[in-house]
Amino acid sequence: MEESGNPVEEAAVCNQLGEILASHGRYEEALEEHRQELRLLEGVGDSIGCAVAHRKIGERLAELENYEAALKPAAGLPKPASGLPAPLTVSLPSSQPPQGPSPPPSTPISPPPLHLHPPGTVPHRELREMRTRLYLNLGLVYDSLKEPAKCDHYIRKSIFLAEQGQLLEDLYRAYFNLGNIQLRDGEPSGALRCLARARDCARRMKEKGMESECCASTAQVLLSLGDFGAARRSLRQAHALGSRQPWQRQLVRSNLRYATKVTRLQEALEEAAASDPPAALALCEQLGDTFSKHGDFARAVDFYQRQLSLAQALQRPAGELAVIHVSLATTFGDLKDHQRAVHHYRQELALHRGDALE
Repeated sequence: MEESGNPVEEAAVCNQLGEILASHGRYEEALEEHRQELRLLEGVGDSIGCAVAHRKIGERLAELENYEAALKPAAGLPKPASGLPAPLTVSLPSSQPPQGPSPPPSTPISPPPLHLHPPGTVPHRELREMRTRLYLNLGLVYDSLKEPAKCDHYIRKSIFLAEQGQLLEDLYRAYFNLGNIQLRDGEPSGALRCLARARDCARRMKEKGMESECCASTAQVLLSLGDFGAARRSLRQAHALGSRQPWQRQLVRSNLRYATKVTRLQEALEEAAASDPPAALALCEQLGDTFSKHGDFARAVDFYQRQLSLAQALQRPAGELAVIHVSLATTFGDLKDHQRAVHHYRQELALHRGDALE
């Protein structure tokens, strides 16, 4: 960027560039823009502007899943006259791959107009944003401390402020995080409501990437409920909207394949159950294996037990029954139900008695 001779104006441009780059997943480049913004504002002694820049740096580091570094910018900041600290908005940590830079957008992006303000002051809207994000951060901190009541209290305060100020992006963040917390805590109804509201915010902002994330998370709730048909529809919507990161697209495709496979196997099993027991036997095994590979061990056990009942009714050979007992033993082991795991291993050994090779 060419220097204008006005550090405040240059810092505002850096801020907008950082926001645009971040919205397209180019977090490393966005981080450099916000660091340049901070250097410029430090040069003119704009303490409030520096606080905002620190917040943006923290957000970019959090998006890169460098949470330890993300928490550092807030340390040692000068307090604004209002006494409000500069918050840092972070997403819930997950087992998904870190978000790295993505290719530049295919169409040029027109930056939003710059809103400059004198050093040492902050616009009312940005002050409201800082408060809204601070409450969200407090909620996430209390979530990490396993204090659900305080977590819920502060996230709902964030939602209230975001609704008051029509801060759609912050409202999206609060609902999206709360929905994922409720999914993790086994509250599917609440999770679905929060994710639906987050998706409404994304639609109003015309942010297809955010809407795709909501559809993907909604599908996770539906998968946990065993509604694979509805999960498949939600994943198809997520895929059509387009994820912002390659790893997100890969995860959506993987889950879509999983939901599609389970749906087809369940439909085939429903048809075969009454008329073709041998086919039903094979389908139960496939469903058990599919759930087991996906880590859904409780459902895997259900289908392995159904497979065992069918095999016994069909008077299958002892060796075949032993294999099913091994599947059950292994899966109960995954569920940490060691008593049942041992029971099925003993059943397997009993079926192999007299077999010298075994």
